[in-house]
Amino acid sequence: MLIVQIGVILWIALLGCIYARREYKNLTKEGKEQLKKELKNPILVFHILPNIGYIFFFIGLVLNISTLKYIAFLLMGLGWIIDGAEIWEADSKRGLIVVLLGSITLLITTFLALKFLFEFPLF
Repeated sequence: MLIVQIGVILWIALLGCIYARREYKNLTKEGKEQLKKELKNPILVFHILPNIGYIFFFIGLVLNISTLKYIAFLLMGLGWIIDGAEIWEADSKRGLIVVLLGSITLLITTFLALKFLFEFPLF
């Protein structure tokens, strides 16, 4: 069963790589240069955090690893806070909502991780 689960994860990762490569080939020369310039920006890592969190959460669900699920939610919450701060410049109401959702996710995950990892009583 574990081999099937790992196979599904690898298959989905392979599909993602094939899709990204196909999209890159469809870009124009100017689009490819702009993409290369954007990928060199270090702030991009913070915008990718929610997506990395989604992947970790999916892997944690498939392999039933609770610690990986907590790490995934921490990454998602942190990424939502950073994305919300950037959205805030254009639309303050929408940015505030995203920052609040990220903050709530981060706090709840931290409390649940304390309870899970250290048997810390919350109530």
